[in-house]
Amino acid sequence: MVSNELQAAPASKETTSDLFSTDTRLLNPLNEMKKKFGSSIVEQIERENNPTAQAAFANMSAQRRRAYQILQQQQQRPTTRIAKQNAFITSKLGWPVYHKFGLLMKPSAPLNETAPNTGNYFQFEYDKDYQRIQIQFLDFVDQHDLQGIMDILRHYPYHIDSLIHLSDVSRMQDDTPTAVDLIERALYNFQQSFHPLFSITRGECRLEYRVQENRSFFISLFKHIIYIGERGCSRTALEFCKVLLSLDPIDDPLAILLLFDYYAIRSDEYSYLIRFYIEQNQRLQLSGLPNYVFSVALAYFRNSSYDQANELLQDALLRFPSVLKYLLDKLSIRPDRAVEKCRFFSDSERHDSNALKCVQQLYVVRMANEWKEKDELEFLKNNVNQVIDIVERNQDDRITNYTKTRETSYRRTPMNVCRHIVLSESNEIRGFLPNDIDGGRTFYSFDPFPPRDSIVGFQRPERPTLQVNNSYNSFGMLLRSLLPNFNLDNFLVAGDAQAGAVGGGGTAAAENDVGMLQALQESIRDFIRDIGVTNTDENQLQQQQQPPDDDDENNQEFD
Repeated sequence: MVSNELQAAPASKETTSDLFSTDTRLLNPLNEMKKKFGSSIVEQIERENNPTAQAAFANMSAQRRRAYQILQQQQQRPTTRIAKQNAFITSKLGWPVYHKFGLLMKPSAPLNETAPNTGNYFQFEYDKDYQRIQIQFLDFVDQHDLQGIMDILRHYPYHIDSLIHLSDVSRMQDDTPTAVDLIERALYNFQQSFHPLFSITRGECRLEYRVQENRSFFISLFKHIIYIGERGCSRTALEFCKVLLSLDPIDDPLAILLLFDYYAIRSDEYSYLIRFYIEQNQRLQLSGLPNYVFSVALAYFRNSSYDQANELLQDALLRFPSVLKYLLDKLSIRPDRAVEKCRFFSDSERHDSNALKCVQQLYVVRMANEWKEKDELEFLKNNVNQVIDIVERNQDDRITNYTKTRETSYRRTPMNVCRHIVLSESNEIRGFLPNDIDGGRTFYSFDPFPPRDSIVGFQRPERPTLQVNNSYNSFGMLLRSLLPNFNLDNFLVAGDAQAGAVGGGGTAAAENDVGMLQALQESIRDFIRDIGVTNTDENQLQQQQQPPDDDDENNQEFD
């Protein structure tokens, strides 16, 4: 569920694991792309979009290149049945050869003793060496020392939070291929660290978000979902939504439920979405979320179940009448006179809290294109007219009940929705982030808004408190956490004010920051190329000249 602050009633702690189970083959976006475009086209695109491997292999001899490929294939080869099921990330040519370093997973128990045992709990942990590197990384982040973070990756090319942080920087530079590559490397490290009994495909393994070492896995999966969705692989994104939700289906710490229906509609999984809503509504209070009541009505409509679709859409419009205004505005459609004269629709926005406006607009930003077709607009128009008739008769108790619910149940934006907004990789969506959220606490891009009852497996030495400009909102703090010496004010001050600065200093500073961003983008690309194949140990490459020993894999088989 999204949060108790966004619900009409408390949720049950029960879940249904088969709704969250998936198949590893459905977790590979290339499989979905090949179905859409054909294998030859996808393989050509993948080769063209892997400049790191091309540059790294350009100066390699054929013998050394072959030895490197053999080494990578051996290290990524799953050795158990569950490991094969969990192999959702494949090592790419040009990546540093993987060396297991300090990241472990162990079985655990629920931190909340009152919670029923509805799954198998696990927990990531760091060994002493990894803790030392993590503390060093946090110090570099606090000092805005991006070069220091790059140095960590140069020596430890699969350090999780460094990869996430550098991915965020690359994304800000519109270097999406590099950002995607770094997140995949982080997930690959997690994948290689899974406990033998942990499974992402069965939907019954749990991780506690309160544990700091676990949070990077949640965040990496969320970012991976966003990037997969941007490639048009909606079915794959939906499968990863199942994985992420299955890790903590009750608390849903990254509010993945706000994306779940979107990818179900985009991938034409209407029957699955309807079943999910029917079976999980009472447990997760899905009817309290605008995206579900509207998306499920749309799913029934596209499944040609028109009676159920009409009934659900009318109920959705009575629950959340402001969605109609946001949707028409997004589609640049002027409402007809009947809608303008109906105060139930025209005045509804004034009575909505900021939290409710946030989740309604999140839905419209993502789903507007699904409602713009002629049939869907006619479906919407007919049911809006029906709702106007219901309101004018004023004999339906839902009008009063839903109005009271909107006024009492959406008081403030929950923290998991704030994390969702920060991680959504969309400036339009990030605009919904409240300015005064969380009392102005400083947060990191790789761990936005950590729980106040967070559990950390190691003690970090005390450091001087970083002074933050109080005039920055949360997004400004995010920018400052990513880029060293970056002055957000140069991008916020109006051009006239900058031009009027003494000696034109404001304009010069802004130009300097833009130049810094461009130079940073080039340095990151060079860095990623340099730590690829060149990170491979020469002795290991020489050893791969010998044929691999097939007995090793058989001896390590574990079921």
